Amino acid sequence: MFWMSVTEVATAREGSIAVRLTAWYALLSVVLIAFSGSILYWVAVNHLRQEDDKLLTAKISELRAVLLLHRNDYAALREEVDQEATSFRGIHLRVLNAQGDIIAESPVSSTTAGDDTPFATARLQADERGRDWVAGNGKTYRVMSSNFEIGSRYTVHAAMSLLKDEQFLAAYRSTLLLAVAFALLVAIATGYFIARRGLQPISRLAVIVDELGAGHLHRRVGDEAWPSELRPLATNFDHLLARLEDSFARISRFSADIAHELRTPLHILRGEAEIALSRGRSREDYRACIESAVDEYDRLSHLVDGLLFLASTEQPDKQLEKRSLDLTQEIDAVCAFYQAMADELGITLLAGGSGQLVADPNLLRRALGNLVANALRHTPSGGRVVVEAKTTPNHAVEIVVSDTGCGIAPEYMPRIFDRFYRVDGARPRQGKSTGLGLAIVRSIIQLHGGTVSINSEPGQGTTVTLTFPSPVNST
Repeated sequence: MFWMSVTEVATAREGSIAVRLTAWYALLSVVLIAFSGSILYWVAVNHLRQEDDKLLTAKISELRAVLLLHRNDYAALREEVDQEATSFRGIHLRVLNAQGDIIAESPVSSTTAGDDTPFATARLQADERGRDWVAGNGKTYRVMSSNFEIGSRYTVHAAMSLLKDEQFLAAYRSTLLLAVAFALLVAIATGYFIARRGLQPISRLAVIVDELGAGHLHRRVGDEAWPSELRPLATNFDHLLARLEDSFARISRFSADIAHELRTPLHILRGEAEIALSRGRSREDYRACIESAVDEYDRLSHLVDGLLFLASTEQPDKQLEKRSLDLTQEIDAVCAFYQAMADELGITLLAGGSGQLVADPNLLRRALGNLVANALRHTPSGGRVVVEAKTTPNHAVEIVVSDTGCGIAPEYMPRIFDRFYRVDGARPRQGKSTGLGLAIVRSIIQLHGGTVSINSEPGQGTTVTLTFPSPVNST
């Protein structure tokens, strides 16, 4: 029952680690001590049996020597037998002649066998090897038999009581049991102390983590001295803090950008309304005020729509309705939709290339539409916008949107895909823009496992490349 409890504690998945380590340490210590003690016990038993066999062999040899010196002198033989039985209590000897008659035997009173002598029922064989035999009174003897020829055939039986051996082994077992119990107590106490001391760095790490808050994300724990087992955890925790710090910074910037983007149209709407209400206006003035308000409402609607879309694309369980698409048809559909805008601005809009792609058609058209609209807004009249699809040698699919617009200065390129970021000074804006177009494009491409890159030269134009993985790998 005790060992079952220890095993349950050691293998439990919950609870104290220190207690589980202590249970394992105690269990291992007891098993090792018990195993070592059992080996020593087995060695001790074999050693005692060997010593007993040597003693019995010596007694048989002495009787053989007496028969050699006093051949047919049974009186001398009996005297030797009696002397051996007297000098070594627990020894019983018997000598038989060729006819099987007993010619010499230790007195029964000199043995510990009582009236039931070891030779009465042992049925010994003359193999000169000792073996254990339990008498009818429950006592154990070590018995041995030997035959030899000295003029005629003689058989000698020797037996020795194992009472002292059993007493010694019993004391050994008791000592071993006490040693195991003592080792268990020492192992529990020592193991728990070692486990608690070894787990102190975890407690220290827990305290540090508990002290962290939104204002302490800049702190790093990996620089402190940690055990080698905890160093990967501390390093990964630093990586987590870095990601959280970056996320908080982006959320803060995002919130500030949202406030800025919403404040501008709201101020415009409020200012125009206050001007309209300050004094009486003509019908045409009120109409112009309402039309301006509708434009701002439309911009706010696009802004909210873009923000909701970006929020949905950042959900880890976002599901895409992918299917195999003919890029020629998809690009033609997008270009046909923006052809009227291109004609109005005096820009040539061209579609080219071909290929197959596994993607969500609605998201793909939205990404291409954002790029085409952005290119048309920043390309002067007489310029050109080209949308082309091609397959690379490694079977990836690329869609390239290029224009001959004003281009982007190199210092603005690192933030070109940030939300609400607009290079108004370098690329004069035509039409209404929320600054979310390229951010939406990047989110869509990332949802499909692809990448987006942009190259631009001021005064020469801009090229945006959408790279999708192989259609086989996208299914």
